[in-house]
Amino acid sequence: MSKWRERYATFEDYLAGTLIVIGVSLIFYGVVCRYVFNSPKAWIDEISTYFVVWGALTGFAVALRDGHHIQVDIVYDRVSPALRKAFDVFSNALGALFCLCFIFFGGKLLSLYWVTQQQSTDVGIYLWIVYLVIPLSGLMLGYRFVEKLLASLKKEVKIEWNG
Repeated sequence: MSKWRERYATFEDYLAGTLIVIGVSLIFYGVVCRYVFNSPKAWIDEISTYFVVWGALTGFAVALRDGHHIQVDIVYDRVSPALRKAFDVFSNALGALFCLCFIFFGGKLLSLYWVTQQQSTDVGIYLWIVYLVIPLSGLMLGYRFVEKLLASLKKEVKIEWNG
């Protein structure tokens, strides 16, 4: 793997992990404030939700890169290598197409909130900042789908003849 790819993979790991840890830590802080000190903080629910969602959406690319997405491989394991390659190409192309739609419609939503400058209810964060994760995570996930698609297309299929 090239240096750039290693650095990008490390960036993905730290970004997704940090966002999830911050979100869960804020939830824990909110629980302690509410039930131990009897002093609930309204802003924690909103902010922690943003961090957890951002962490999950950016983490999808990490899961795809490392092969941790849910798979049903009962049929996949029983077909020929040529058909497996076709399945890989089809599923990764479909994933890349999904990411294009995700980026496009996420960008439309983002531009709507950019134009209206609408803010969140409790904290007053501009919603375009909150929804920025949609096209960004779509780009991250799309990069991984295209990477897997190219690897699938390059994969050679060995044909075995029994007879």
